[in-house]
Amino acid sequence: MGRNAKPVSLHIAQGNPNRLTKEQLQQRQEAEVKLGKTELDKLKPPAFVKNDVIAFTHWKQCLKEYKAAAAQDINLLTSSDVGLLAMYCKTYAEYERLQKSYQTIDKVAYDSEQLDEYIEDSDEFDTRVKRQLRSMIAVDGLLRIETAINKKMDMLLKMQDRLFLNPLAKVKNVPKPQKKEEAPSRFGRFGGGRGG
Repeated sequence: MGRNAKPVSLHIAQGNPNRLTKEQLQQRQEAEVKLGKTELDKLKPPAFVKNDVIAFTHWKQCLKEYKAAAAQDINLLTSSDVGLLAMYCKTYAEYERLQKSYQTIDKVAYDSEQLDEYIEDSDEFDTRVKRQLRSMIAVDGLLRIETAINKKMDMLLKMQDRLFLNPLAKVKNVPKPQKKEEAPSRFGRFGGGRGG
C-alpha cells in the first residue's frame, strides 16, 4: 500500500521533488479541499478519538492552532489530513500513557520497601533470588517501555511535520513573497541600480 499524497502546497514548498508538471499540480490542487475556519468549526473527531480523553483534548488543542492559522488566511489542514490528525491524537494519548507507565515502573523499582520487608522475613537463599528477580523485572520493563516510548516519539515527530504542528514545518509552508520585476528606466543601467 502506498503513502498518501502530500498536500500540493507542501510539495511545492519542498521544491517539487517529484518533478510534477504544472498541469498535474493544478489538477491536484483543484482536487484538494483546504479546510478554512468554517470547515474547521464543523469538523468532528472520529469515535476512537472522542472516546479517549487525552486524545480528544489534544484534538481540540490542534484544531485551536489550525483555526488561529485559518484566521490569518493560512489553511494548513486539508481534507486528506483529517485521518492523520486523528491518528496523531491517538498516538499522542498512547505516548502519554507509556510515560505514566514508565514513571510507575521506575517508582516501583526504587521504592519497593514492602517487597524488601517481605524479602528480609524469608530465608537467605530466597532473598538473593527474589532481589535478582525484582531487579531483572524492573530493568526489562523499563527497557521495553523506553523502546515503545522512543517509537511513539518518532511517529509523533513525523506526523507533526506532515500536519504542520511544529514551527519548522509551519515556516516551510509559508510561501515566499514574489519579487516585482520593474522595467529598467532609461538611466537604470547607469549608477549601479540606484537610478530612478
